[in-house]
Amino acid sequence: MKIGIFSECYSPTINGVVISIETFRKQLEKKGHEFYIFAPGCRHFKDANPNVFRSPSISIPGRSFYPVALPFLASSLYAKAASLNLDLIHSQHIFSMGRLGLKIARKLDIPIIHTYHTLLTEYTYYVPLLANFAKKFVINMSVDYCNRCDQIVTPSKPMRKVLLAYGIKTPIEVIPTGIPLEKFARLDNRPLKTKWDIPERQKILLFVGRLAKEKNIHFLFDAFLKIIKEYPDVHLIMVGGGPEENNLKEQVKTLDLFKNITFTGYLPKEEVEKIFASADIFVFPSKTETQGIVVAEAMAAGTVPVAVDKMGPTDVISDKIDGFLVPENIDEFADKILRLLKDDNLRAVMSQKAMEKAKNFSDERTAEHLENLYVKVKNSYFAYLPFTNEVSEG
Repeated sequence: MKIGIFSECYSPTINGVVISIETFRKQLEKKGHEFYIFAPGCRHFKDANPNVFRSPSISIPGRSFYPVALPFLASSLYAKAASLNLDLIHSQHIFSMGRLGLKIARKLDIPIIHTYHTLLTEYTYYVPLLANFAKKFVINMSVDYCNRCDQIVTPSKPMRKVLLAYGIKTPIEVIPTGIPLEKFARLDNRPLKTKWDIPERQKILLFVGRLAKEKNIHFLFDAFLKIIKEYPDVHLIMVGGGPEENNLKEQVKTLDLFKNITFTGYLPKEEVEKIFASADIFVFPSKTETQGIVVAEAMAAGTVPVAVDKMGPTDVISDKIDGFLVPENIDEFADKILRLLKDDNLRAVMSQKAMEKAKNFSDERTAEHLENLYVKVKNSYFAYLPFTNEVSEG
């Protein structure tokens, strides 16, 4: 099968959407499927993959890895898509490249699937004066786009419920992004502690994600302040970068926690995988994750997660069995982390359970699910063809 992927971002950008595209692409190409990527052009970056086609774009100052596509200037992409003899289109966003994918699908008379990756309404605080209007606009745009597609995919059941509440009528299938289990195995944490100058006696808490308001990191720091007062031998590693990084570092200074919190900035994925496997507890305060793939990655590495009981993580964690789901309450969040810090046996038992649960999110298993959906959607879309041929022959 030939699949056209239409996305607002792709390499060299690294985020959840790109990871999802690459995870499914790699697994399904092993089975003989062909993927063709349509994405915004990225200045000074040359694709090694010949099956990547770029739209003209503009770069926003300070966000060079998030160029904005200008598909209305990319008439050649129509001809390119037509020449590929695609079986279906799989869009990853509802904006410019997604709209282009929808137009091409209708022009070529092939089905289009859309994965709704992001809870877009939770990003409207970036336009505070228009936040209420922006939320309504995003919801209306989501409904309009999704109801014109043939199939919707969400990475979790909570995200499916959100889209149903919006009024989306197109069938919705839940397929999380899978993880390569073989890359996650427990490691000796001494090299990690040496590299980041963490005392040997300290246990390691880990956060991995974008340093932005929607991740609720200020809540995490408030909880950590309580934790360290009761359990001083603990260190929090913050992996990632983002618009809130400087503000968060200022908060750490104000709370006098710099000796116990390390900011690593963005790291190569291979290095992040090693940190997952070296930490003791994964802490995740975000309330907006449609899946929270980092939670599944932590569990695959045997790092027990403690997460706020909202959205994606509720689909991954079985509370009190392979991790903790906690209300957005500082005292309760801190209490569950302290419980794991103080009880090595409990942490070891939950670590084993977490690794078992993570097998449900293997990249092979989730890719097979998506492959079956591709076949189902294609067959359903073209179901009238045999009937048409039979009539013409008669």
